[in-house]
Amino acid sequence: MSLLTNTLINLFRLVRNVYARVFRRSPDFVWIAVTGALPEFEPRKLGFLRRRLDLQSSFPSLEGIRVRLDRVLADGRVRGVILRVENLDAGWAALEELRMEVHRFRQAGKQVAVYLTDPGTSSYYLASAADEIFASPLSTLNVVGLRMRVNFLKDSLESLGIETEVFAVSPYKSAADPFSRSDFTKESREQAERLLDQRFAQLISAISSGRDMPPGEVRALIDHAPYRATEAVTKGLLDGALYEDELPENLSDSAEPAKLAEWGRAEKALRVPYRVRKHKKLVGLVRVAGMIVRGRSRRLPVPVPLIGREQAGSDSVVATLRAAEKSRRIGAILLHIDSPGGDALASDLIWREVERIRQKKPIVVLMGNVAASGGYYVSAGANLIVARNNTITGSIGVILARPVATGLFGKLKINPVAIERGARSNLLDLRQPPTTDEITVLNEQLQNVYGAFKTRVEQSRQLQPDALEQIAGGRVWTGLEALDLDLVDEIGGLRAAIEKAQELAGISDGTPDMLVKVSPPRNARPTPGEPVREAVDAVHAAFSELVTTRVWALVPYEISDDW
Repeated sequence: MSLLTNTLINLFRLVRNVYARVFRRSPDFVWIAVTGALPEFEPRKLGFLRRRLDLQSSFPSLEGIRVRLDRVLADGRVRGVILRVENLDAGWAALEELRMEVHRFRQAGKQVAVYLTDPGTSSYYLASAADEIFASPLSTLNVVGLRMRVNFLKDSLESLGIETEVFAVSPYKSAADPFSRSDFTKESREQAERLLDQRFAQLISAISSGRDMPPGEVRALIDHAPYRATEAVTKGLLDGALYEDELPENLSDSAEPAKLAEWGRAEKALRVPYRVRKHKKLVGLVRVAGMIVRGRSRRLPVPVPLIGREQAGSDSVVATLRAAEKSRRIGAILLHIDSPGGDALASDLIWREVERIRQKKPIVVLMGNVAASGGYYVSAGANLIVARNNTITGSIGVILARPVATGLFGKLKINPVAIERGARSNLLDLRQPPTTDEITVLNEQLQNVYGAFKTRVEQSRQLQPDALEQIAGGRVWTGLEALDLDLVDEIGGLRAAIEKAQELAGISDGTPDMLVKVSPPRNARPTPGEPVREAVDAVHAAFSELVTTRVWALVPYEISDDW
């Protein structure tokens, strides 16, 4: 941007700020909605019909909330914000990131209140970072703890005549267990309980610190939950059980009730920060979101078991990385990964680009809620990895799932007849289970990919083979554990990751506004005006993934607080 353009923009903002200060009264507190899945970044702009197909596009993102908090900080007249937390369905690493932003906001001298509507454990984990917590009088505080639930489908699939032969590098690599078993293996249960213990400890620590309670008291309160809102006040978990219209009186610091305003109205009265001259070098953002697949990135209208909803296509991610590599404005790349993994070959193709480009431009990985298996494979090639405490990562290992539909063909009275040439032409035939020879071949394929995966990690993370073997084999870790195991380099959030990218690129006096989203080339995007066809193609491709025998680098775990 030219100096003249920058000056004109700032002149316009000066006039706007003077008008707002003279003719608009700023509120004491600004309402900010916190709801839905809290994706890390704002979704790209969608067309009218596509917005109707994708309801989640209207939910707030961490990026959007961060911008609003910064706007409030820039205006000295506002005392603070009220986070309206309801229908929250966010991952724990996302909640951890927002807690960091709340702490930063409070350290700058502003107040944060949270208003809860029928909250659960994850909502309260977030709320405990605030100065005060309120809830509606008839709400129930469901801080009942955490659980991990896996729906094992083996018996159900067998009733349909479908079986799944699974080849895994170790019992810890359990991503396909829901399709091939009726319960946890000993190793899988041990790992699940360890992850649950780690997150539960994080929950207790957060509430203990935020509410100034001994950890033992917090644990006892959780064990005896749920509580009526009025009861939660007496227990010290809430600061008030009241309706929204009673908040101005409770938040007042004078004889007059505090003035509250929704963001849409408050924004008009808030000061707009002046634009600084653009830096010569920026940090380019590239995302790997959802299950990793071959081809183009896509988003399904509805989630599909194992596949999920959002898919990171290797073609799209590679094209975006190359665009960041070629851009003269970009001095470093921030690779944000929120993925449980996926297709091993697709993961390897992305890893190759990361490993190649890092020789020219530094690449820093920021891990989201999960960056495991194929998600960790992709991360391993970067210069530096930043994770959150609650990130699920590791799972260095692969599986190969081969569906067997002999019983289904029989139930449907289908008699498939094939004519073959080649001793192993039936290697991936769904009509029959694999022979001993075929099992040997499939295991060789599995070990070949697993060996390559470990080699990538050994070389990138400078780990000895014996040391890596103790933490690989599909074992899953929290971000904090991964730091101790040298699988990641630092615990932090978006701001820390940007600072590291700037540091590696030699960019001085960097600020968070230096982050620029890198768009894939035009031919890597969906053609405008065809959202329905795109959705149908995406669903077809997703189900094709499910019935195709491939080597997968996937992680199975999800810890929730629903009850």
